[in-house]
This record gives sequence, structure tokens and C-alpha cells, in this order.
Amino acid sequence: MRNFNNQQVFKALLLAGGAGTLAFAMPAMAQDTPDQDAEVGADILDDEQDSRIVVTGSRIAGDFSSNSPMVTVDEALLEQSSTSAIEQNLNRLPQFVPAQTPTAGGDIQPTATNTPGAATVSLRGVGANRNLVLLDGRRGTPGNASGVVDISTIPAAAIERVEIISGGASATYGADAVAGVTNFILKKDFEGLELDAQLGITQEGDNFEYQLSGIMGSDFADGRGNVSLAMSINTREANFQRDRDWYTDLWQDPTITGTQFFLDTPGVNFGGTNLPNYATVFGAGAAGSRPGQTVFFQPDGTAFTSNFGGFGNNRFNLPDDGLPYLRASNGTISQNNTDFYLILPLTRYNVFARGNYEINDTIGVFAQGLFSHVETFTRNEPGPITGGWGVIVDRFRDTNNDGIRETRVIADSELPSELVTLLNSRPDPTAPFQIQALLPDNRETTTDVTTYNLTAGLEGSIPSTTFNWEAFVSHGISSTYAVQTGIYSLNRLRAVLNGGNFGRGFSATGNAAFGGFGAARATCTSGLNLFKPPTEGFSEDCLEATRADLKNRSEVTQTIAEANVTGSLFDLPAGELGIAVGASFREVQFQFDNDTLTTQGRSFQDQALGIYPSGNVDASFDVHELYGEMLIPILSDTFVNQLNLELGGRVSDYSTTGTSYTYKILGDLEVTDWLRFRGGYNRAERAPNIGELFLSAQQTFAVNTAGDPCAINNPLSFSANPANANAANVQAICRVLQGQADRPGFAGESAAFFYQRDPVTGAFVRGANNPSTFGFAFPTTVGNPNLQPEKADTWTAGVVVTSPFDTEMLRRFRLSVDWFDISVEDAIGEQTVAAALQSCFDPFLNPLAGSDPVAAANTVACQLVPRNAQTGDLGNVQRTYTNAGEFHLSGVDVQLDWGFDLGPGSVSLNFLANYLIDFESTALAGIIPLVDYTGTLGTGENGLNTGVYEYRILGTVGYNVGPLYAAIQWQHLPSVEDATEAQFGAPTPTTGYPSYNKFNLNGSYAVTDDFNIRFGVDNLFNERPPLGNVNTSLDGTGPTLPGGSYDGRFYDTNGRRFYLGANARF
Repeated sequence: MRNFNNQQVFKALLLAGGAGTLAFAMPAMAQDTPDQDAEVGADILDDEQDSRIVVTGSRIAGDFSSNSPMVTVDEALLEQSSTSAIEQNLNRLPQFVPAQTPTAGGDIQPTATNTPGAATVSLRGVGANRNLVLLDGRRGTPGNASGVVDISTIPAAAIERVEIISGGASATYGADAVAGVTNFILKKDFEGLELDAQLGITQEGDNFEYQLSGIMGSDFADGRGNVSLAMSINTREANFQRDRDWYTDLWQDPTITGTQFFLDTPGVNFGGTNLPNYATVFGAGAAGSRPGQTVFFQPDGTAFTSNFGGFGNNRFNLPDDGLPYLRASNGTISQNNTDFYLILPLTRYNVFARGNYEINDTIGVFAQGLFSHVETFTRNEPGPITGGWGVIVDRFRDTNNDGIRETRVIADSELPSELVTLLNSRPDPTAPFQIQALLPDNRETTTDVTTYNLTAGLEGSIPSTTFNWEAFVSHGISSTYAVQTGIYSLNRLRAVLNGGNFGRGFSATGNAAFGGFGAARATCTSGLNLFKPPTEGFSEDCLEATRADLKNRSEVTQTIAEANVTGSLFDLPAGELGIAVGASFREVQFQFDNDTLTTQGRSFQDQALGIYPSGNVDASFDVHELYGEMLIPILSDTFVNQLNLELGGRVSDYSTTGTSYTYKILGDLEVTDWLRFRGGYNRAERAPNIGELFLSAQQTFAVNTAGDPCAINNPLSFSANPANANAANVQAICRVLQGQADRPGFAGESAAFFYQRDPVTGAFVRGANNPSTFGFAFPTTVGNPNLQPEKADTWTAGVVVTSPFDTEMLRRFRLSVDWFDISVEDAIGEQTVAAALQSCFDPFLNPLAGSDPVAAANTVACQLVPRNAQTGDLGNVQRTYTNAGEFHLSGVDVQLDWGFDLGPGSVSLNFLANYLIDFESTALAGIIPLVDYTGTLGTGENGLNTGVYEYRILGTVGYNVGPLYAAIQWQHLPSVEDATEAQFGAPTPTTGYPSYNKFNLNGSYAVTDDFNIRFGVDNLFNERPPLGNVNTSLDGTGPTLPGGSYDGRFYDTNGRRFYLGANARF
């Protein structure tokens, strides 16, 4: 059992007693409470609440039932949870697939399209920017250039319910509602005072979280007006992967490589020439040139190697049990990052105010304002001195300009003795050497997001008619300010490390030629000797001389003006003909200002080590829209109870892509009071967002699933593999892209060794024997102003059954079953590295690749996949967004609600399930066939979210007796296969994840009619997350390990968690 420290004990006591203090301050009188079916979590609202409410899916007031698949979540689902993270609570529902969540603690780089720590939701898993997030039916303010709304900015205290329509709603709310809408309905006409408090903590005593909120409101002017104010504060402390047994067990598994990319022990990369005699340190078995070898050095100065088959791996003498260093079963040495967040920390403040006043019987005024401030912290491992961020250090220097390095720059005493031996064994012992190491500090980002939104308008009715109208203006600003620490200036670091003895005693003033005018002075007392760091740590002046904390800002401004009219046009034999018409104008402006040091194309002499450069963005668009809806009653009490037809259309004129047309044709047939059919068709067009259109150059790190097409062992059909019919042409393209030419006296050399060139001698060396189609790349992405809207067609058909029986056991039974089918053509997606490579080398995509390799190499497609002129390797791939994709998904949603009396109380059951029939996608429609990812981990192409489970279940059973309510909630995920199984159409050795069950216990006790205590345990049985991504064909002795990882988006990596809350109304 893990020991609690004093702070953890204090928090546990606070959890146990905090809400209790408030409870004892209230009269302790137990009262019977009404049936608490609504507290199940995801419950269909009872028809008795309001037979004329406006529900998401249509602006026409009518009976409760929607013509599209819809789930309504009351505030109980948000309260009966150990966390106040709205996105985590919504992600329990089968209709949602996790997008950005609190487990993304390693995301440290803010860009125009990425906000570290943001909380977003994705309906059906088709991407967070393909569903609309609304507040009371109005668009929320987006958080960045991708157009997504950070739902952590929504005040939880003001939420009454959340309506999720997952069948498309483009004609009603916006042309880009491809998957549907998530509509947060806020409390209106609130009277009185309501206070709420909740504390939560894990059984390990960490991840302490609390939320305090309140809402107050009052009528005035004899009930003609109402004002309300809601406020909340939420703080969540971080916890770490190292404090969970499942992570430490994973780290200690010798068949899984460490989670950290680089070792923190410093090393020297000896490159391809001027190689040392490794036998001088490692013995006769290490003889040979071994180009590209990196040798690391432990604190005691002992040299070792870490790679597979390394001749010095056995010399590693530090603890190697995985905490943090790991000696794998194949002999490699790696390291786990024990500072990774498990759940990222957060502090959030929300204020929401609204008011309305009825001027007379036909006109009123309303206004509301929202302020939110969210601060999150993310962390990643220290920046690596390696590769393009490398540092070459002078050991000796030519101070006489005679071509001889005669002046020693680094004393041998500054280096491990075995490194001195290796350096001296080189043909040129005075030559510089290249360091590989990690910097002293973790890279961390503090992200502050401040959101304002003001809405004001008029509403009223037209005398002597059934028509109501509304006109409003909304203005919102979301401002993000991010500070990145633990970042170092590459050029300043190079200057200090080359200042003699790794900068010990370094002193310099910038702009020295002009007396230091306007420049800073830098000193370094201790030096930055990463091989022999001082026991007291590096002096602060050394760190300050090289640090480069980064700051960037982004701001989204959204202005909306809209007018709507709804009512009944006239009576038909079957009922009233209802209509809704409206017009709107929306303008979105976005600005992203990156730190100068990391601005793409601005700082050509320096860069931030460990951070990818990105460009500034300043762009905007506007759209004018007209819409109309009509609800036509066809039959009433003739053969059937009711037959209705719902028609809708929207015309959207974008300043960027022109005019888009969206429309819907829906219908519902109420056969009897207990049987109703619904369904229809919805066309949506999503216009490209600012990021997709106008993103400035943004370099990043990406997975490459095509490997290197220039590798002669690459198995793909468009590679240089001699087994392929077009191999000779591909090899020729590679030679052109690499700029190869024969050396004098070596005729035919470039043809024989076309793949890689030695960086020193210029000779082409054989390095093309890599058979892998997996690798990493550093692509640069830019927006595409020529994008067109993507088109989505959604079909739905469903049945709603309400119990026809009036018995106590069955009268509260309700079931809905809905089929959906969504097809998206011209899908907008970021081009993958693999697609960019195939576009160049595949003759089917680039016909010249099969006939004229020189001409093919000069096409746009091939110029976007350049080679590194020094090494011959794949260079900086240039990619953009395209309309080349296509995807299709279909499935069935099931919802069951049932309540009945049992014994002294009543039972409530709620069951939600989603079953996928298919989920197909291709990045190149018409060229690469659609791949069905159902039942696999899925794909990220076309902006989709991974995790394509065949079905998902959320079930709740509750029991209410007097003032006490208790419920058990069950979340089930079936087993899921690796995505490669879908891509290759056959079983693969890499595992997905086994089936998973998680149970949550929650309850409440009504002390009085106005005071309620709630409590619960999430992950009741402390279910471990399952291990996936294991290659079962590997035995752990070869160059590649079997591997394995957890997925914190779908599976609980936090463990059992307790919470206690209280709610008081006055």
C-alpha cells in the first residue's frame, strides 16, 4: 500500500469533512424527495415537463420528440462524477469519441491550430471541427484557427442540460454541422440562490480537485424581468504516471522500450568519418569503423553504447530496472520519463450573467455576458541536443590561421578519460566532436485562455398572430497567451559551449563591434559541462545566458448578428403549419503571433532548441446566411395519430469559398400513442476553416507510414525495391532529388549507391536496406486557399417506443433505436507524409514517374518531398490541406429508459449503446480504396479521431428510497484490433486492446428539500487500463522490441477516485 504524506492526509480529511461541515450547518431533517429518475445521467426528458419546448434539431416549437437522433443530458451527469471536466463526462456517452482531454499532458507547443490543455468534443469521431458547439442555440466562440470551441470555458454552474443531436443539423444551425451539434442549454429565469461545492481525490492521495460554484437570480418589476449571476472556480492538481503501478510495471518490462526519446546521459556522435578506434576503450570486439555510432558516458565516466548489438551495452552500470533506465531483453539501453503528467493541472474561473425584461406584452430585451479564464500546464522531456539541434564543440582551435589546430580549447580534465581516449584514437584527434545530450530542464508550457462573450438583443411576438421573433448581436473574443519555459537558444548554447571548457568563465557582450550598443552581457560561471556537471548544479548565470523562454499570443474574435422568426403560418386539416425563418451575419478574425525566435522564416541565425518553427497568421472570413424551416402536418387522427414532414434549407455565402447550400427532409410517423417512426436526409457543407485555408508554414513531428521510398528494401509497390517493375525509375528520381553526381574517377558510383551520401567525403554509401514502412518525419504544413467545402450526406431512420401499458412496472418504459449513415466527399484533411511521398513516386499519381524520372523529379509533387543534400535522407516534407479525402460511417444508436417501483423505493434504468456497421476512410478518394476501420484503433487521416470500436455501452441502474439515491454506472468497450489489420485486410501480429469494463458508484442524500449531499467512487474496482500495441511476433531479442502502451483517452489510467459534494438552495 502506498504511504500518504502529510499533505495527502490533509486533503483526504478535507474531502471527508468539507461538505460535511456545510451539512451540519443545515437543519438535519430527512425529507422524502421526488423520484430521481433524472439523476440517471443521460435521460430522456419527460413529456410532462413541457409539451412545447424548443429542442435541438429544429427552431420550430413542438412536442418533445426530435426527428433526428438525440440524447439529452441533465446536469446530474456532470455532477455525479469525480471531475468537473465537462469533456470527460460527455465522452462517457457512446456518441462521442475523445478529442483533446486532460490526459494530453505532453502537448507543449501552441500553434495557430493547437491550444495545449484545451478541452474539445468530437461527435461520431469525425473531428472536433465537424460538430457545432452551441450555447442556447448560438455558436460558441472558437478557441483557435481550427474553429473548435474549448468547452472548459463554459460555466458549469449555469448549465441546465446538454442536448446532443448526432444526425446532422446543418440546415438548422449552420452549414458545417456535419456530425451534429452539442447544445449547452443554460439556466433561465433563475430565482433564489444556489451554492455548490465538490472535492475529489484519488485513492493514491493525488490529483486533488475542487470546484465551488454559485448562481443567484431574482425577478423584478412584478415578474416582467429577471437577472441572474453564476460564478465558479475549479482547480485540479497534477499527478504523475510514476505514481501508478500499471505505469511502473510497464516501465520495468524489458520487452518495451523506454518512453523517453533520448537518454539523459551525455554522449558523442562520431558521424561517418574521422572515426575513433573503439577497441581502445571497448576491446578487440569493438574493432571496425561503425559510422554513425553514438557513445554515452555515465556519471562515473564509463563509456557505453545503447543501440541494438552495441559493443558497449554491457558496460552500462546504473540501475536498469526501468526507473528510469531500462536494459531491454535485446540488450538496448533506454530511459523512461518519470516526470510525465498523468492528468494535467488546471485552474479555471467562470462568470456568467444574464437578464431579460419584458417592456410590454409584445417586446422584451435580453442580454447575457460570459467571462472565463482557464490556465493549464503541460510538460515534456528536456530539449535534446541532437540532429538538427546538434552542437559541435571545438577541442582545439586554429588561432594562427595556419590550418593547424594548435590551441587547446577543452582541457582533457573536463572530459571523461575514456572519451579522451576515443578522441585521441581518431585519425585527426584535434578535430571537433558532436555532443548528444539533454538540457537541464523539462520543457513546460503555461497556457492562459481568456474568453469574453457578450450577447444582447430584442425578442417579442407579433400581435394577433402566433409568431415570435428574436434579433440579437453577439460579440466574443478568445485570447490565448502561452509561455514556454525550459527552452534554450541553440546559437547561444553553441556559443557558450564553445567558449572554452564548455563555457566555464565565459563572458561576452553582444554587438561587440559597436561597443555593445543595445545588447546584453552574458556570463557563465560554472560552465555547462554536461559530461561532468558540478555537484551544486549549473550556475544561474549560465542558464540565463542560454535560456530562451518563449511567448506567443493568439486571438479569435467572432461577431454574429442574427434575426429569427417562428410561428404557425396557417391551419391545415392535420394541424398548424409551423415555420421558422432567419438571417445571420458572422465574421471571424484570427491572429497568431509567434515568438520571434520560433517564427518560421524570421530568425535565420538562431532557433529554439526542441521547438518547431511556425509562422504568424492574420486572417479572417465572413459569411451571410439565410435559412428556413417548415413543419407540415400531413395526417392527424386519420389511420395514424400523426404524420409530419419537416423541411429546411440554408444558403451560406462565404467570403472565402462562395455559396453553399444545405437542406434537410425529415419526417415522423406517430402510429399510436406508444409507437413513432422518424428519419430523413440532411445535406451539410463544411467550409474550410482559417487554419486549413491560411495556416502559415508550421513544422511539426509526424509518423510516416510509407518509410523511405528510396530504400531498396522498402516493400511498398512504389518504392525503389528492385522487385517492383518501376524500381529503376524510382531510383533515378531519388538520384535527382539527392542532387547526386559521380565523383571524379568514380564513374557510375551514384547509380550503384544512389541512396545516401557521406556528409564529409561526399561519397555515396549503401544505406538503403531498411525494410520498414514505419518511421518519423518533420513535415512543414501550410494552408491551402484553394480548398472547397466538403459535402456530407446524412440519412437517419429510427423508432421510438413508449410503453403502451399503464402498469406500475411498465408505464415508465421508453426505447429509441436509430440508424444513421454519414458520407463525406471532398473531405478536407491534412495530407499525410505517406500520401505526399506516394504522390511523387507512384506512376498512378505522377505519370512521369513511370516514363521520365528527371521530369518527374521536377514536378510539384516531387519538389514537395526533397532529400537532405548532406545525407541523402528524406528531407523536410512540404504538405498542405486537400479535398482529396472521403469517409463514410453508419451505425445504430440505442437508448432505453425504464423506471418502476420496487419495495420501499423505485428503480431507474438507463442504457445507451452505439453499434457501428462500418467506418470507412481513404486519404485519396478514387485512387486508394476505402478502408473499413470498424473494430480497430482507426485512423487519423481526414481529421478523424482514432478509436473505432464496434460498439460502446453506457448503462446505469439507480435506486431511490426516500431521501436516498444510489446508482451504479457501467461503461463497456469491446476488444479492438490494431489499425493495420484493417489496412492489410488480414490479422497482424500487433495487438489492439482487450475488452474493458469500468464501474462508477454514485449517490445522493437529500438532507432537506433544499440541501443535498452527493458522493461517489469512480472506477469502483480500480480497473487497470489494458495494454495494447504489442507485436506478438517478436520475442524481444531482435532489433525491434514487442512494445506496448496505454491509451488514456478511452481507458482510465488514473485509478479509483472518490468525491464528495453538496448543493444548497435558498
